[in-house]
Amino acid sequence: MVDMEQLMKQLEEAKQKSAMEKEKADKEKKEKEVKEKKYKEAWPALPKPSEFPDFAEAIRKKQDEYERHFAPSLFTDAIQENEVTD
Repeated sequence: MVDMEQLMKQLEEAKQKSAMEKEKADKEKKEKEVKEKKYKEAWPALPKPSEFPDFAEAIRKKQDEYERHFAPSLFTDAIQENEVTD
């Protein structure tokens, strides 16, 4: 009888931990989506490099940075991984 009570307590604790983990994962996912949305909105707000030739390089760098956040590619991921290992 005592073992059954302990088993029930452990089961309840496991359920609570599982719910907390799911909630945490959902929260992280929402935060990530919000960040991606901001980058997606910021990218088209940048001026065209042709409109400001003196700042063309800086504008392109910002565009590339924003693109990496909302549209990562296999090539940029591979480059970043190589930079980390080097």
